[in-house]
Order: sequence, then structure tokens, then C-alpha cells
Amino acid sequence: MDFRISAGVLCAAISFSAVASAQDTQNLVELGAHTFADNCQKCHQIDGYGEEALYPSLRDPQLLANKPLLIKTILHGRTAQQADGTEEPRMPSLDYLTNREITALIAFISKSWGNEVLLVNSEDITQAR
Repeated sequence: MDFRISAGVLCAAISFSAVASAQDTQNLVELGAHTFADNCQKCHQIDGYGEEALYPSLRDPQLLANKPLLIKTILHGRTAQQADGTEEPRMPSLDYLTNREITALIAFISKSWGNEVLLVNSEDITQAR
């Protein structure tokens, strides 16, 4: 038996792997779009700019590059410090979302308003829970 792999077959296998990975990422972004529409769009608006001073823009490059902050914000929500030192809830916790939905949400947000698709792993989300 001859177990040699031709260059053409090897290139086809590598190309298929890259296409599958790109397709997986696209599927993740699409799930993120649905998750955003169902859970975030009301406040952050369809364009990610938010609504006036009530809801912050998601178009912040520092936010979109910070995986731990994105995960923490989605899982635990956000508060704002008031002049009297008390905390006022600003964003509710979305801890009911699955790890896959959170991963997809971050992929969608970063693709839509950042420079690249930011991929997080399920272990990071589980650890932050």
C-alpha cells in the first residue's frame, strides 16, 4: 500500500479546514446577531450606538478588545457610581445566556463594531460565572 499524500490532496484538505473554520465563525456571528436582537438591541440600538446618555455605545475600541470585561459585563451587568456614592444598575445581568450564546454575542459585537471577530472560549465564560 502506498500512503503518500499528493500535494493536491493536502492543499484540498487544508483549504477545506480553513473554509470550515470560516463557516463556523460565520455561524457564530449569526447566532450572535440573533442573541443581540433578543437581548441587547432595545437599549444599545441596532447600530450599537446606544440611546442618548442612557445606554453606552458598543463602538468603543477599548471595550471591544477586552475579552474579560466583555464577559464580565454580559454575565454580571454594569452599574454606575452616583454622586452620593451609591451604585445604580445600568445594565442587567445576562447570566441566563448559555456559554455558546455569550461567545456568539461577543463575536457579533466585535465583528460589527470592532476591527476583527473576537473569539472567546467557553472555559473563560465558565470561570467568570
